[in-house]
Amino acid sequence: MKDKIALYILTLLIKTIALFPFKILYFISNCLYPLIYYVVGYRRKVVRKNLTNSFPDKSLEEIKTIEKKFYRHFCDQLLEMVKLSRISKEDIRKRLTFTNSELIDELSKDGKPIFLYLGHHGNWEYMISIPTWIDKDIDAYQVYHPLSNKVMDKFIYRMRCRFGSYGVAQKQALRTMITTARAKKRTLFGLISDQRPARYPEPEWMTFLNQDTAIITGAEGIGVKLGAHFLYGSMKCTKRGYYEMTFIPIEPIEGEEFSYSKQYLRMLEKDIIEQPHMWLWSHKRWKWQRR
Repeated sequence: MKDKIALYILTLLIKTIALFPFKILYFISNCLYPLIYYVVGYRRKVVRKNLTNSFPDKSLEEIKTIEKKFYRHFCDQLLEMVKLSRISKEDIRKRLTFTNSELIDELSKDGKPIFLYLGHHGNWEYMISIPTWIDKDIDAYQVYHPLSNKVMDKFIYRMRCRFGSYGVAQKQALRTMITTARAKKRTLFGLISDQRPARYPEPEWMTFLNQDTAIITGAEGIGVKLGAHFLYGSMKCTKRGYYEMTFIPIEPIEGEEFSYSKQYLRMLEKDIIEQPHMWLWSHKRWKWQRR
């Protein structure tokens, strides 16, 4: 009962704020930025360390410029996420456009699943609109890690499924992928794979943003066995609050182990270098050291 009441209050609060037009929400974001950056200092040490290690050739002033732009975008994204609870189909299709969504329709015709790799770059939450861009016969799944806070997790789950996609927890993802593949269903699985992998067993490593980086490879192993198509979703910010995504086929390098995963991260790295403030620098990405 307590969880139901808490969920009701949280939903009411967020949906009330979401009634405000974007112009007002960005004004709130502008006010929120100095509070989070200067007063609270949310994960500033983590962000500074990540930026400094990722861009060793940049001066301290250049690092600070990226850092401040990151926190401004971070505040924008918080308010954009609030807006998702009420945003219309027409509005979100303006906020995130796809340059070649027809590629999803074409690739899915052979009944093989599509594994779409994404990064924490731009506003990945806007990807909930993908069902409005692709063939209605394609089932779009978001593979996610459930939040420890059950109330917040339920709210986020409902929000992410507003436009017809399905949320599947990581622990159930393998079963879902195998079941839908056997049934020859047309499926798209969205995978955000730029996070830190589990420490055990020993993960695969590569150089990413000038650092020795442990990478997630589990999805690649499943996809290869299922004969999946591998794509990368390259997201660019065109102006404040507006994004554009292009789907790029991932072509593995012959003889390279876990090449789909590594090629994906190389493409993401290129996007991060182009718009560095758009990536989630507050994540403790490099906590593990190679043994």
